[in-house]
Amino acid sequence: MFTSLYLFFLLFSLSFVPFSLCSPHLIFDPSSVSLVPQEKINLTVSISERVEDVLSVTFKTSEYILFSPVLTISSNESSYLEVTAGNDPINQVYLEIESCFINGTSIDYPLDNSSSFARIRIIRSHPLDVIVDIVGWAYFLAWSISFWPQIILNFQRKSVIGLNFDFVLLNTIGFASYTVYNCLLFFDSEVQSEYISSFPRSPIPVLLNDVVFAAHAFLACAITGIQAIFLERENQRVSRVCIGWSTILVLSGVVTLILTLTNVIQLLTFVDSLSYIKMGVTLSKYFPQAIMNFRRKSTVGWSIGNILLDFTGGTLDLLQVALQGVNVANFSAIIGNPVKFGLGFVSIVFDIVFMIQHYILYKDAQIVGEYEEIEEEGERPSSPSIQGVDNNIDNDESQA
Repeated sequence: MFTSLYLFFLLFSLSFVPFSLCSPHLIFDPSSVSLVPQEKINLTVSISERVEDVLSVTFKTSEYILFSPVLTISSNESSYLEVTAGNDPINQVYLEIESCFINGTSIDYPLDNSSSFARIRIIRSHPLDVIVDIVGWAYFLAWSISFWPQIILNFQRKSVIGLNFDFVLLNTIGFASYTVYNCLLFFDSEVQSEYISSFPRSPIPVLLNDVVFAAHAFLACAITGIQAIFLERENQRVSRVCIGWSTILVLSGVVTLILTLTNVIQLLTFVDSLSYIKMGVTLSKYFPQAIMNFRRKSTVGWSIGNILLDFTGGTLDLLQVALQGVNVANFSAIIGNPVKFGLGFVSIVFDIVFMIQHYILYKDAQIVGEYEEIEEEGERPSSPSIQGVDNNIDNDESQA
């Protein structure tokens, strides 16, 4: 009796194992390639596991690429498939399996078609593709550096007067969410598996440089927050509106985390919720600083270096999207993802507002009114106070 039960459970358990063993897939090298029209490349094709039979693989035809539709392949040696790009650029086309038979027979062989593919981009120009990469690294560098002018300015003035605390808090929440989002997508195998299941042929949308940028940005925001606590700040504080909005953002993340831990939603859904928190922060974080500058009639204490670098990074980001669209004759990166494009555009608009405030509206401002919270909680003091005039006026004017 016990022996029969043991054998039953053993066979039942083993029944889940052979899927990976019985379903080898094709490996293409390179698995992703960019070609210009009429360019040719030889792809190396091999089988992921040892197969005793020689296989005859038929590929799906495509209007964008030309190749021999049938390839004979075995485990003993790699095969080569010549692929020629067509005349029309395209952002991405797949080389896919139509069918697979044991060579010389009509016996179907169970290859894993979902994992057997190569990605091919047809672009207008390889030099333009290099320029796209250069622009990408340029905006990555500009955005990474953009956090430090404000930190340096605060340290030099020994003061955070003029820096809005709502902006500091929201920025910290945003990049904390963005850091966790990137780390989970890059390091967590469960998240990656769920992503691949939801988007079978899309690569993981996070690279190592994304993780490094997010973590560095969060660190810089945390340092700025510490400065806001310990350096001179007069009566500046976080507004009630910001406290309420920040509470909503944090609670939304906590609720989705609890739902994830209780298996109500997938971990990938929690990761997506973090990206929505970052979007909410980006759409709201600039308003308090812009309003504060308007009320003070001054940008003293708010680093223009931060804005110039952020504007440079945002402009280069949109330039990269445009160049990518030109190179593949497809602007789906803008049309297909309007949220990302819209957020970048919002940041650039506010950067322009801050530059107008600094260089045109309040360029001569040195004596400014005492800090007034965004919420109207009391009468504004009638007597002005001099911010940073003691021995830092020259430095404030430069806003390095």
